[in-house]
Amino acid sequence: MTEVLNDAIEDYEHKQFWQEVNEQVERTQREDPEGWADYLAERELVLGPRPRSRRIAPEWEGLVTFPEEKDETNAR
Repeated sequence: MTEVLNDAIEDYEHKQFWQEVNEQVERTQREDPEGWADYLAERELVLGPRPRSRRIAPEWEGLVTFPEEKDETNAR
């Protein structure tokens, strides 16, 4: 029983942590767009530019549309 409670508490803390991180990121984007742009620029310097395309398994090609590939004419 103790293990079940410990797992539940750990899961709750994990979810709470990521909820707070997401709220902080959203707040930074909203309240400090210049700081957010600086962060993205620095991140790109460290990690390199994001790939221009995503590689997916061949059996999924044509079935998946990524958000940046959607346009107004493709309602899928």
